[in-house]
Amino acid sequence: MFSQLVKNTTGFAARNGAILRYASTDLTKSNWKQDVVYLVQFPRLPNGLPNASPYCLKIETVLRVYDIKHEIISSMFKRSSRGLLPFIELNGKQIADSQVIVWTLQKHFGIDDGLKGEDKGVGRAVERMLDLSTNYALLYDKSVLNGPVLLSRPVSGAPIPQFVANFLGKKFSDTAKKRIDGVFGRLSKDEIHALLRKDIEAIDAILGDKKFLFGDRISLVDCTVFGQLGATYYLPYRQKITDLLDDEFPRVKAYLQRIRTHYYPEWKDD
Repeated sequence: MFSQLVKNTTGFAARNGAILRYASTDLTKSNWKQDVVYLVQFPRLPNGLPNASPYCLKIETVLRVYDIKHEIISSMFKRSSRGLLPFIELNGKQIADSQVIVWTLQKHFGIDDGLKGEDKGVGRAVERMLDLSTNYALLYDKSVLNGPVLLSRPVSGAPIPQFVANFLGKKFSDTAKKRIDGVFGRLSKDEIHALLRKDIEAIDAILGDKKFLFGDRISLVDCTVFGQLGATYYLPYRQKITDLLDDEFPRVKAYLQRIRTHYYPEWKDD
């Protein structure tokens, strides 16, 4: 979703001669190595956040959690054959869409997160909630209310002057609003925030006092939670998710911090 919005916004700018974005089936890494995953995603942010895209952050987290040899390739403009980021290249083949990427990694590298029976069903339901309801609720604050801030150089690191960031940010916000309205049916800001709170409340209820959602062992579902919440919570401007985790759901905040500290030891606060 985040990638699609950037695609639409940069596509608009490209038509006005500002930015070139292109989809391609060509390999980014022509001299690839066997069983090395090449992850093509948006660049890291100046504050150290690995990615503002929840799907990019999810995939990088999966690679780190399951100790899969990989290389990060940052790109603002190249897209997969489907026109999106992230995508991976594995043994000379391009794989796009974060769900398909995870399925491919599971099969190729024999990943088993150990979820069975009820936990497996709950995990699947949580992932779909996160990728639909939670994603769009987070996107509202991230992009609709703060589009120019998100695209500004201090936040995104994009080498563009602020007046361009303001212009593109407004287009970004408008595009996001249309997509969110299409999913939520024109909910008000307060209603979207109430929906987000219910989603975080559900995660908190499943997490309880456990280390991860389903016990002491991290799962692919935890990677999805970290991707969706972390890509917004750790942005350097305050949003509804900041208030919720800081003030109402300290267990979820501590859970995100555990994942960040263990799997991203180089990621320090500025």
